[in-house]
Amino acid sequence: MSRRVLGWICVLLWFGLGLGLGTGRAQSSRRDLVRIKGRLHADLGLWGARNGLRGRWNPTSGELRFSNRWINLLFKADTARVELDGVLVWLEFPIAVERGRPYVSQRDLDMTLMPLLKPAKSTPGRKIRRVALSAGHGGKDPGNMEGGRQEKHYTLKLAKELAARLRAAGFEVILVRDEDEYIELDDRPAKANRLKADLYLSLHFNGAGGRGSTTANGLETFSLTLPGGRSTGGGNSTGVQPGNRFDKENLMLAYQVHRSLVQALDFADRGIKRANFAELRDARMPAILIEGGFMDHSEDLKRIMSDRERAKMADAIVDGVRAFKRLAERN
Repeated sequence: MSRRVLGWICVLLWFGLGLGLGTGRAQSSRRDLVRIKGRLHADLGLWGARNGLRGRWNPTSGELRFSNRWINLLFKADTARVELDGVLVWLEFPIAVERGRPYVSQRDLDMTLMPLLKPAKSTPGRKIRRVALSAGHGGKDPGNMEGGRQEKHYTLKLAKELAARLRAAGFEVILVRDEDEYIELDDRPAKANRLKADLYLSLHFNGAGGRGSTTANGLETFSLTLPGGRSTGGGNSTGVQPGNRFDKENLMLAYQVHRSLVQALDFADRGIKRANFAELRDARMPAILIEGGFMDHSEDLKRIMSDRERAKMADAIVDGVRAFKRLAERN
């Protein structure tokens, strides 16, 4: 085969003669894989084409867009950002460019992109019924503060509002704390484990740590850092944890809830991230931690304090949980 013919074949593959989303693993032949900084990377253009996605790569801006009838993806070279249907998801490693072509780490394909694009089917008979809600902080631990306003009071308000809506939607609810009391971090998932919760949601409000109003604002949703992996904000995994058994489900739960929040509320989207939080490490069920805005951002704080806005937040979380339930229970 001549080099010219081979070149045309590559061009056709790039522009979308794909085979459709087939398996939960990245569909790359060995010829597509290269090592960059010691990590295995796959050619994003060929991966997209083989998965039925039409791609547009702009070497000048560093943007690579993929789409088909169902999804839209936007990658940005030299960053770990990817937007899936307009929702920000953080990869472990930045998109690399080699010889003018974008590459993504194989680990990000296997553990972030494909689990979201093609969730694994559930175990037959599995049901999502019981949800544990952990209102952040409490008692001697006020959490983030802005003036006399303490995070612990608003996380408990949100937990109770969310509990009422989940029950109305047919779920059983476990409130890890239902009053202003201090509960050790390790004891929080332990209670959910003991009562056999099917999902675990930790509720928080953020803070930038400065004095007065900050420019940092918006929503973040966290799933557990992968074993041996890097957290989005820095730091590494401490090894395999009980919560890592549910890595792909943790991510899907985070995506469904975060997407619902971003679509329903007037908050900035700070993305779906990974962190090595104690509550997530020890949960023996799919678990996420939600940061519902910044206490020290003036506009975010208004929404956090508003009964109406917190009710909208609770409704959005319920919608996300229900979306995850549909995916988790399908055969």
